[in-house]
Amino acid sequence: HPDYVTELNNLAGLYQSLGQYAKAEPLYIEARDIRKNVLGEKHPRYAMSLNNLGTLYQEMGQYEKAEQLYSAAGNTWKTELGTNHPDYALNLTNLASLYEATENYSKAESLYLQAADIRKKVLGDNHFDYAMTLNNLASLYASQKQYDKSRQLLLQASAIWKKTVGEKHSIYSTSLNNLAAVYRKSKSNYPEAEKLYQQAIDIRKNTLGAEHPFTAESQADLALLYLQMGQYKKAEPLLVQSNTTLQKNLAAAFTILSEEEKANFLSYNLSSMDINNSLLFNNPASGKTFAASSLGLLLGYKSMSLAATRSMLESVLNSNDTTLKRMLQAWITDKKTLSRQYSLPPEYRSANLKTVEAETESLEKEITRRSASFKDQQGSLLVTMKDIQKNLDIDEAAIEFLNFKLYRQGKTDSIIYAAYIIRKNDSIPVFVPLCEKQQLRKLFDSAGQSATTMVSSFYRGLEIKASAATLGKSLYKIVWQPLEPYLNGIKKIAYSPAGKLYSVAFHALQADSGLLMDKYKMQQYTSTRQIAFRNSQKGNIAPGEMVLFGDAEFSMDSVQLTRLRKGNNLATVSAPSVFRNENLWQALPGTGTEINKIRQLFEQNKIKVRVYTKTSASEENLKLLNNSAVKEIHIATHGFFLPDKNEKEEKESGNTYKRTEDPLMRSGLVLSGGNYVWSGNTPINGVEDGIVTAYEISQLNLMNTELIVLSACETALGDVKGSEGVFGLQRAFKMAGIKKMIVSLWQVPDKETAELMTAFYNYWLKGKNVNDAFYQAQADMRKKYAPFYWAAFVLVE
Repeated sequence: HPDYVTELNNLAGLYQSLGQYAKAEPLYIEARDIRKNVLGEKHPRYAMSLNNLGTLYQEMGQYEKAEQLYSAAGNTWKTELGTNHPDYALNLTNLASLYEATENYSKAESLYLQAADIRKKVLGDNHFDYAMTLNNLASLYASQKQYDKSRQLLLQASAIWKKTVGEKHSIYSTSLNNLAAVYRKSKSNYPEAEKLYQQAIDIRKNTLGAEHPFTAESQADLALLYLQMGQYKKAEPLLVQSNTTLQKNLAAAFTILSEEEKANFLSYNLSSMDINNSLLFNNPASGKTFAASSLGLLLGYKSMSLAATRSMLESVLNSNDTTLKRMLQAWITDKKTLSRQYSLPPEYRSANLKTVEAETESLEKEITRRSASFKDQQGSLLVTMKDIQKNLDIDEAAIEFLNFKLYRQGKTDSIIYAAYIIRKNDSIPVFVPLCEKQQLRKLFDSAGQSATTMVSSFYRGLEIKASAATLGKSLYKIVWQPLEPYLNGIKKIAYSPAGKLYSVAFHALQADSGLLMDKYKMQQYTSTRQIAFRNSQKGNIAPGEMVLFGDAEFSMDSVQLTRLRKGNNLATVSAPSVFRNENLWQALPGTGTEINKIRQLFEQNKIKVRVYTKTSASEENLKLLNNSAVKEIHIATHGFFLPDKNEKEEKESGNTYKRTEDPLMRSGLVLSGGNYVWSGNTPINGVEDGIVTAYEISQLNLMNTELIVLSACETALGDVKGSEGVFGLQRAFKMAGIKKMIVSLWQVPDKETAELMTAFYNYWLKGKNVNDAFYQAQADMRKKYAPFYWAAFVLVE
């Protein structure tokens, strides 16, 4: 019934106003679906449902979804109601605000001006909605530093709202907050900006509540003003309050979001971390409460999407809810379908791919929403410094690296790298600025253009030159030496990199005397948050059944590939080659020697081993490990990470993996038969193609597998995205449930790699835990070879 739908819509709007997005979204969706079924997709009220859902997604930073909904609603209103209708003006305003948020200012201005003309003509120049358009247009001009224009429009909007809804209405606080921002950004009237921000906070507290996102936004804005004014002590309590609200909203929102939406939501709120860290940078004497709060916010953001999605999957897999498990299986099946589609050249993909993507994401969100136990776990995802300290040893320090935009004197000067240091008995974390992004970039540029030259320069490669030694020490001086004064008595380091630091082999940095690993035992984490969940055994995994892949047969024709297919007699259509000029993957006979040595070690210790070589080292056999009880997996093969290509290169390349935007499709492992599709051939129907992308790996369930060793090139690399870390094989195997992984930062030589791996397994089988065995193996290699030959490998938890 239309009245019921109206109530759904209104209730959703109320929850949205309160910042309770998890409650608002399902109600908006229900209202939309009923209107679609009862009224049809061309009805103006259905368009209103699309518009309302769009506003919710925009508030949550889901810009692409919001734009699609706005566009669909606008088309309906334009056709059914005409271009002089208030609803059409509403659509123009919302679409303009979206373009403003994504910095498409010219489009935004044009739409705002159109909306203002319609509302003024139809509703009058004293109407609430007309004031809204003036307010939004003013915000746009402020973004373009046209402060006088912005101020005049805001004063006009404020006067209209004051007259129509009064000074205690939440919308009136918006005009105050925006006007304060103009005074702050233009540096024209700090006292007036302070007064207006405080008024906005008071109104929002009274009308929306102390824990509303808009209240937190005003608090952070006022803190930024105080930062700009150098009044640091006034800024701190405001940011502590804002941080607490942000973390609560983060936990609540994650109960309804897909993985992609989580990443967008985090990105949308990253500026809060910039303000916090800028304050610590500008005021080293910040109070204890603020330093801990700032670290807590960082721990809440870093790799949070990965942790939350993995937590949801584990929750469902361990539950007794058969319906939920069936939904999860359907979702995994859909993801596999998408994976197959993404492996095809764009011109061969299904016409309804967007529909499948939308349905898959919708199913993921429904699983998350219905998993009550997952919701109960949300609190555990928010970790404090004390939670980490409980699991630290007295001689151990946790180091959380970060990079942030520095606010100083009202502008963003540069990107700064810094670190938080946590020790067992310290009352507060230590915040240590390290270097500017430009310093780090300049140093990497000077090391050489090719990856081999760069690695050789930093880690003393094939030829140890004076210049190489100097570069290695320079890297140490800017990313580690500033930390040393705070590490007295420390012998073990648990660290999590950030930005460009993900490509640094910290254990092989050249300190003043020797390498860093000579002084500390170093353990890398995706986030130091994980230390809070470290079990009492501290990595003491007992060796169990081992599966080995190596010496794969990379080059196979379509007939050979088809013969690998098991259990069906489907006719095979071999598509013509569309591209054959790519470099093909070359055989790695050394990996056969490597896995044979490992097999012998495990068999000598009477531990079951499965070995896959040549044609059996296939993608199909790797995927058969899904849901298995295998404890360890060792894969010795080619690995790849393909950086973003420019548009021309993407069009000219027939290699699908070089043409995709998704970093999880641009990284992976090469197994038997992989050269067939790598050279540009279309995959054969029903046959695994031998290129195992990170996207595909992320769909596996390897929760029972404790350790995976990727004895391959560049398996630690990927796109670094905001606070979420590396999007590549690391993330994929973490998504699959792997506890520990050994991955590589650069192209590794066969002989020394085999020697390192043999030593590692030997120590582990003799009773050392995984971490100590790996450290000892590298220590042995360190005595014989330059770091170039062995330091590429890192153990990541």
